[in-house]
Amino acid sequence: MRAWRIRGYGGPEVMALEEAPVPRPGPGQLLIRVRAASVNPIDWKMRRGLLAGTFPLAFPRTLGRDCAGQVVSLGEGVTGFEPGAMVAGVADPRIDGTHAECALLPAAQAAPVPEGVDAAAAASLCVAGASAYIALVEVAQLGAGQRVLVHAGAGGVGSLAIQIGKHLGAEVLATASAANREYCIGLGAARVIDYRGEDFVAATVPCDVVLDTLGGETHLRSQRALGSGGLLVALNAAPIPAGPRREDVRVVIAQVQPTRARLDRIFQWAAAGVLRAQVAHVFAFENAPQAYDASESGHARGKLVITVP
Repeated sequence: MRAWRIRGYGGPEVMALEEAPVPRPGPGQLLIRVRAASVNPIDWKMRRGLLAGTFPLAFPRTLGRDCAGQVVSLGEGVTGFEPGAMVAGVADPRIDGTHAECALLPAAQAAPVPEGVDAAAAASLCVAGASAYIALVEVAQLGAGQRVLVHAGAGGVGSLAIQIGKHLGAEVLATASAANREYCIGLGAARVIDYRGEDFVAATVPCDVVLDTLGGETHLRSQRALGSGGLLVALNAAPIPAGPRREDVRVVIAQVQPTRARLDRIFQWAAAGVLRAQVAHVFAFENAPQAYDASESGHARGKLVITVP
């Protein structure tokens, strides 16, 4: 099979489309014939070695975190899946990933794709969807009548978080560029704050919840957008600097662990039209490095997906 692999840390120049052995599923694993895979910020961060302390790589390494495709075979102990069925899920970051013609998924981190959801949409909903779902539904327990601020509302996670917040009955505010204002409003945002020219603190306080997908100074300032007793949920997208902390608000770093139950809920929402996958650009398999470049630019709208013939 063909796979996008690296033999050392670095930029786009270390990526090579190579022939690699088709993996064999071990206990608890599914072998998938990949049809679509998304590109997430964690992919280029791992390639550059920015996460080497958490996920040290053995080389050569196949890149990629999530995908959708047909089940080829089942590892020992796997039940609830049938060969030929369309599934989507998230690979174990400790082994080879999904930017290949075949990939291994832990069965516990995969779910069947329902009718009406195509492979590109399903792949785009795995990591980003689980991130937004866990942060807002499980950690924040967001509900009707609350106000939530979603940072980077036009991004992969933010575009889904806006929709989830709206579905849960909350008033959703979002930060985005002026060019993405109408896009975010179309997703369900009641107001969009132009992060280049507006002070999001002055425009949003008091919020019940802030979803921080950026980290850095934005994280520290986001505490000021909360009312007393509010919650800042962070996905730790960037280092969080030391700084003053408010004692009357909570700060939680969300632990994103995709599970079959979580993915089932997300895919069912997509099939019902509650959650619309935001596939902004589809790249041919041979052009995967271009998708990485677009993700690393930090200005991509929605999700970037690679299709595998």
